[in-house]
Amino acid sequence: MELNNKIAVITGGGSGIGSALAARFMAEGARQVVVVDINGENAAAVAGELGCVAMTADVSVEADIARVIDETETTIGPIDLFCSNAGVGLGESPASPNTEWQLSWDVNVMPQLYAARYLVPRLVARGGGYLLNPASAAGLLRQLGGAAYAVTTHAAVGLAEWLAIHHAHEGIKVS
Repeated sequence: MELNNKIAVITGGGSGIGSALAARFMAEGARQVVVVDINGENAAAVAGELGCVAMTADVSVEADIARVIDETETTIGPIDLFCSNAGVGLGESPASPNTEWQLSWDVNVMPQLYAARYLVPRLVARGGGYLLNPASAAGLLRQLGGAAYAVTTHAAVGLAEWLAIHHAHEGIKVS
């Protein structure tokens, strides 16, 4: 996607891959990047360094994703690219606690569904847009010692593929 003069949102943008994506998107000429992170201080630091906007949100909470979308579109403009980058690597094996499995599901899959639920109708109405759902090779292969991560990353890839197939004719791109 050509990012010149586009508005992008990145979850998990307060560190690691998310902050690197924010820097790259700004370098590519994005009009604005919204750096979203559960750690508001990290989001603010990255945003301050890059000249972006920071938002705090817990991506496992549907209302937080809806708020980020609404607030961005109300105060900045229509979102062109939504990058569901936030993720956790928990649940080493089937014997891992249910809390680790549930948190993996809630952070690695559900935010992508929430973003699609709230943003796809808007993108369709505007004639297109892009959902970027980063997933490691574990989403295609396997992750030794990371059962919950591998399973939820597979699910995230499956959701992205479903969205791509079902909305391609409406100008929605998903990867």
